[in-house]
Amino acid sequence: MTRLVFAACLVCTASAFGDVAESPVEAWNAGVELYRKGDFTNALGVLRPMMLEKSYGPRAAEIVAKIERERGNAEEAAAAAQIALRAWPDDARANRNFTRAIDGLPEMRKRKRIDAVLKASQGRDPSSIMLEATKSARRLLEETGSYMTNSAERTVALADRYAAEASRLADAWIPVKEAICSAVTNEEQASTIVLQLDGAEAKTRKASSQIGDLDPDAYASVSEAEHDFTRFLKLVIMPPAAIDEDLVAQSNAWQDVVSFNGRPWQQDALDYTREFRRKFPAWAKEYEQRAQSDTNLPPFSAEDQAKVSALSTDLEKLQMGCVGKEADPTDQEKALGIIREIKELLPKESGGGQGQPQSNSQPPPKQDDKNQQNDKDEKPQDGQDQGQDQKQDQDPKQDNQGDEDEKSGEQGEEESKDDQEIEAMLRKAQERNDEHEADKKARMRKAPLPPNERDW
Repeated sequence: MTRLVFAACLVCTASAFGDVAESPVEAWNAGVELYRKGDFTNALGVLRPMMLEKSYGPRAAEIVAKIERERGNAEEAAAAAQIALRAWPDDARANRNFTRAIDGLPEMRKRKRIDAVLKASQGRDPSSIMLEATKSARRLLEETGSYMTNSAERTVALADRYAAEASRLADAWIPVKEAICSAVTNEEQASTIVLQLDGAEAKTRKASSQIGDLDPDAYASVSEAEHDFTRFLKLVIMPPAAIDEDLVAQSNAWQDVVSFNGRPWQQDALDYTREFRRKFPAWAKEYEQRAQSDTNLPPFSAEDQAKVSALSTDLEKLQMGCVGKEADPTDQEKALGIIREIKELLPKESGGGQGQPQSNSQPPPKQDDKNQQNDKDEKPQDGQDQGQDQKQDQDPKQDNQGDEDEKSGEQGEEESKDDQEIEAMLRKAQERNDEHEADKKARMRKAPLPPNERDW
């Protein structure tokens, strides 16, 4: 009796869920019938689970690929068409369907990734994006210098991690290009700058691929990518963040830390000072206007602005005297004091408005000359050991220094012109972004309060 009741329950269950009791041929016929009636949703519900079935799976996959392609689901259509092709590799129709399914798939994936990156970066200006990406590029360069010295299992895990990080870094170029294209009306100029940004993005993606493949040349590609990030950062960086970077570079120059990626720290410090001086007047004026409409911003008086301008002028003169020769540690220490004084005078905006300094922005105590001479090889501040080999390799080239200086001078002039155009376009993009944010805040201030709130 018990067995009969149990059997009856199984029959009832099969009746309620017909697909459980259906044989492959019955399910196939039901799916095809739904497809012919135009009931694609239910047809997919029946045929999709059958795609790996031995007898009817390839035919079910063909129909699923057709439905998904008509619906615009390219990834699902390609996956289904691939199942059919694996079952019938020599079938002309299966080959045609697969080719049709994957047509335009790379472009679709690229567009999807770009849309996701732009959505994630919405509201951020090119300066903050480049600052964050540049710091990440520096860390990546430090870490990829020795990750292959680990055990095989650890090396593979690190390669996957660093390749993913390099891929995210490559995505940082996307919103910068978008900002330029939306801000610049001169199409010829925009195409020139976008071409350079495309090249920088391609280098970063090449580095990602090489890291994942454990290619020994990956480090050189990461090095090139880091140079690109630093170059463009100097073009877009705003005064508060420029002073933070200036402090890091000048600290490392004072401590005689080995050059990073072939760039002497003292030259980097001078570059950031020049960018600060060039952009400070416009930035200070814009900040003053914001402070008038936003009472939460700390004041920045005309006296403090004049003092900052004078200090930055003295700072540039000091740093120029320290570049290209054996620098006087006393002058470098004076430069550090000026940078700290400028930082104290700049208004401290809440929410990171000044830009976040790097972890090593505060230099360690100055050592005596005797101890410093003994410890020069043991000062890995910022982890810059990789630059030592580059420094040693440069010495045998002194004989041809005259010709190289002449060539580098011509190249420097061309790069300077390019940098000026790039900076102008990026500045326009920054202004457009600031105007958009200001309009949005103005609209928020004018918006009526919710019914449950009162403006007492």
